[in-house]
Amino acid sequence: MDLLGLPALIGVITLAVLVTVLSVVVWKRLRGPAVAQVLQRLLLIVLCQVTALAAVGISVNRQYEFYATLGEFLDENSAEAAPPPQQHVGDPPPSAATGNVKFVPYGNDGVRVATVSGPASGIKAQVYVWVPPQYKADPTRRFPVVELLPGFPGPAHNWFTMMHITKLMAQQVRPAILVSVTTQVRSGMDADCTDLPGGPRVQTWVATDVRRMVESSFRTTHDRRGWATMGYSEGGYCAVKVAVQHPKDFSAAVSLSGYLTPTAPAVTRSPSLLAANDMLKVLDHRHPRVALLAMATRQDAATAMDVSRLRAVAKSPTQVFSSILAAGGHNYGVWNAMLPQAVSWLTAHLRA
Repeated sequence: MDLLGLPALIGVITLAVLVTVLSVVVWKRLRGPAVAQVLQRLLLIVLCQVTALAAVGISVNRQYEFYATLGEFLDENSAEAAPPPQQHVGDPPPSAATGNVKFVPYGNDGVRVATVSGPASGIKAQVYVWVPPQYKADPTRRFPVVELLPGFPGPAHNWFTMMHITKLMAQQVRPAILVSVTTQVRSGMDADCTDLPGGPRVQTWVATDVRRMVESSFRTTHDRRGWATMGYSEGGYCAVKVAVQHPKDFSAAVSLSGYLTPTAPAVTRSPSLLAANDMLKVLDHRHPRVALLAMATRQDAATAMDVSRLRAVAKSPTQVFSSILAAGGHNYGVWNAMLPQAVSWLTAHLRA
């Protein structure tokens, strides 16, 4: 059943209206003992509430394209596996924490969390870190790093609780340290991963403060070729932006269903701020030496369109790879389906 089409919306609204009318018609016609009548009326109220909520849910889902089909809603892991990405621009390129940051265990798969204060951004927020098994096995080896960015609204730990990324990364021949960064640094505020006038300076937090903290706390490479970003939804936009605007520090980025133009009112109400953070406009004029993998689904139409626009504006030495699934909405089931291809692509590009 298609959840994004107009027939689904019309059908559920019609059902809600019919249930409400039926409830009004039969309300005073119910027969039987008093207790039975009370229970029947409660059932009618529940049916009215359920159908009304279903109508609202379908409407919201059509706007944000979370789930494309009923089957996808019932089973988020039903999305098809992502095909190999296609390159469109340029040629393919041939612990324990230390310092003043105290990490504590989070969950059971080796993830640790710390509250970090960023001197450049002035932001204080949580950062989650996972190191691969090889980190302890080889105490002299330095590792590449992937900064992970969540969507909005959403906590940074979703990368480890809702996604299968640690298991996938542990299976790689050349694994990377995973660093999931809190980007919603003020309650309820969407900064679109941007340095806003008067704060917060979220881009500086992600690109500068977190990187410096990780470099000083773990055995990481200092070479830009060993640093990358990856995000889903708004985090995908953030991942691309950080890599594009900080090419001296990051060499690659992956966007899973990410848009490329700001949507947060804190950014869009300022024409100059909007232009400076619109990645399609930025890449139309600047061509940093970074590799970008943009993934989307055709049913998540807005992000799929941004992938096409990205291919059109990017020029060498910027490299653009893309993969678009035929089906799937805007949810964790789709992003988990994209993840194996994304992790393989990242580890192939990173250099320790």
